[in-house]
Amino acid sequence: MSRRASAASCAAVFLTLALTGCVSLDDLDRYAQSVTTGTPMDSFDQVDRDDPFAGSPAEDYGEGFDTPEAAPAGSFTAEQVAQAYSLTRDLMEAVYLDQDAVFGEDNSEFTALLSGQSLKWYMDNIDNGDFERNSRHVTFNLTPGTAEPVGDVVKVDGTMRAEEARDDRGQDYLAVHTEYTIVHPVARPGEPVSVRLVTSHFGEVSLYAMGGQTLEAWPNWWSSTGPVHCLEEYTITPAYPDEFPEGERPKGVPEDAYDRENFEDQEECGAIGDT
Repeated sequence: MSRRASAASCAAVFLTLALTGCVSLDDLDRYAQSVTTGTPMDSFDQVDRDDPFAGSPAEDYGEGFDTPEAAPAGSFTAEQVAQAYSLTRDLMEAVYLDQDAVFGEDNSEFTALLSGQSLKWYMDNIDNGDFERNSRHVTFNLTPGTAEPVGDVVKVDGTMRAEEARDDRGQDYLAVHTEYTIVHPVARPGEPVSVRLVTSHFGEVSLYAMGGQTLEAWPNWWSSTGPVHCLEEYTITPAYPDEFPEGERPKGVPEDAYDRENFEDQEECGAIGDT
């Protein structure tokens, strides 16, 4: 995993890590075999268009980001925690479930949820020429023209929890920790080639009290996604089972893409098994 940016504001320190590209070695083996055996390309249509999660662990996942019952956390009231959970859910949905964002790079639903210094940081750094500090790493955008959704359902498994925390400046804030697996079934536009993209998401939303009940949210998260090409880019390019990897070659033995623990501390582009 290549590390992406840390950026500071007067409100918080904001750290974001890169999406990790993972490609399935099993898919590469099948592609190599197809070259010599003449296997039809439609054999790479891995997703059942009528039942996109069939045969995968995602069959048992939910369809949204559920919020826990709110309770006081340190100096933060139950009402503030409930507000933090709701805002965190909305941010996650804007990033991972909004098809205009995922497939069209329209992140307006996400930016509408930011405010104050966090919104200023995001907007000021969209065009930052320093790859490590560009704010587009916060969102989940597929490379235009590389994918279309299979169906209208995205499966989600995981949890969020809140606790009071203190930043490097000695300021207390409410941390909503997020840990999820998100599964997008996608196809190459107009072709019978498809795959399930599996994202392991980690981190927190850091929420600062700005007076009254107002909380300013700083998404402070990282994730890994596969199978995708390991390219240094702001968007995510799916690696379909009929393609050889582009960019950095995946390293290591194939990991289970649905086992989040495999990817929490991943530092390099790694190989995964079938999704």
